[in-house]
Amino acid sequence: MHRRRHRNGSKTQKTTAKRKGKRKPVRQTSLHVKRKRKGKKKSLRPLTRKHKLKRRRPQKSRKRRPAAASSSRTAQPAAGVNLVGYTRAEMGLGEGARFLARAMDTVGIPFGVNNFELGNSARMEDWSWAHREQADNPYRVNLIHINGDQMRLVREHYGEEFFRNRYNIGYWAWELTELPEEWNDGFTWLHEIWTPSPFVRDTIAKSTALPVHYVPYGLQFDSTCDRTEVRSRLALPWHSFLFLVMYDVNSTALRKNPQGAIEAFKQAFAPADPNVGLVVKINNAQSNSAEVDQLRAALAEYPNIFLIEQTLSRSDVYALIDSCDVFVSLHRSEGFGSVMAESMYLGKPVIGTLWSGNTSFMNPENCCAVGYTLQEIGEGAGPYKAHQIWAEPDLVQAAGYMQRLAADEPWRRQVASAGQQTIRSLLTPEASGQAIRQRLTELGLL
Repeated sequence: MHRRRHRNGSKTQKTTAKRKGKRKPVRQTSLHVKRKRKGKKKSLRPLTRKHKLKRRRPQKSRKRRPAAASSSRTAQPAAGVNLVGYTRAEMGLGEGARFLARAMDTVGIPFGVNNFELGNSARMEDWSWAHREQADNPYRVNLIHINGDQMRLVREHYGEEFFRNRYNIGYWAWELTELPEEWNDGFTWLHEIWTPSPFVRDTIAKSTALPVHYVPYGLQFDSTCDRTEVRSRLALPWHSFLFLVMYDVNSTALRKNPQGAIEAFKQAFAPADPNVGLVVKINNAQSNSAEVDQLRAALAEYPNIFLIEQTLSRSDVYALIDSCDVFVSLHRSEGFGSVMAESMYLGKPVIGTLWSGNTSFMNPENCCAVGYTLQEIGEGAGPYKAHQIWAEPDLVQAAGYMQRLAADEPWRRQVASAGQQTIRSLLTPEASGQAIRQRLTELGLL
């Protein structure tokens, strides 16, 4: 049988207390004590030093210590930037995040790095900024160098608290003049957007009421290499005049258009010409084996076209660029065009389509600017909608540039020098860092 319990104790406890001739003290949960007076009704009086409860005193007084903050999110964030991105990824998006890290480091902006790897199949072995990696986000600004289509994944990974009490900036790049509707969800937890080119800025500004600002990248890296050693290691002919084209299989071959560079080379030179060669460097070949098989078939009859499929470290990529003579990008669209900028930084002439993001640093005076016609993309171009437009480069003009660069050394040097001067004066870590500092100072965040 169950006994009914009462507010001030069980029935058994009260009976035992009466047998001993006194009432058992009842523990109070308020700051008042019940007292009984003769001739008066029961009343509650405040607890004072005169009123002493008979209770067991602890051996030592235990003061509750304030709980230490387990996360910097509970404290007031410090002035500075939490850089979120694929900072270890050996790919263009990873290098872009590292450009921003270098820029902030150069001008002394406090920052930490939150390396993000979800949704990315690239090799993650660039440890350039591992010494700045952090597990939390202690600074006032979250600078998220991840595109809009991945923002939901970022939010799910870090949680809502990561964004709370922070000024959240997305650093985005998109290659066309119309932003995909799927990216609109990415605006939800952001306060503003930064972009690597005016082209991207203008595209995004059409799709949001948020502030959108052009904040350039800043390039700086060691470019010393032994040309003969690099060519030998990569099985490239040491004596040939080499053109280079590079792209990531994950970046949509139709947009990067390596086939355009291959076709222009075939128009310019004979298959058996040992004095020239075209190097086709691809990344993430395992992502689309059918596409790579088609590429191999296109090169089969040209012994002076060389395919490099392995993933290279960033320093080896720069060494490859430096060991070649000309970089070619007959792209149909670019958000920025980092390899073109890197090649110009290294003093290499660039043959490039003069449309989209690369026009922020390329012009007819500092490169071999290839003309184009704008056309609808059509079906089957990956994430790009059929009704959108991009550029179709003039392959005949590109082939002519190839022939002249191989034959005319003074002109080649002139183009290379003009391009290098542009990049080393316009896209510097100092210029990028000052642009970051200026904007954050305007917002009162530094």
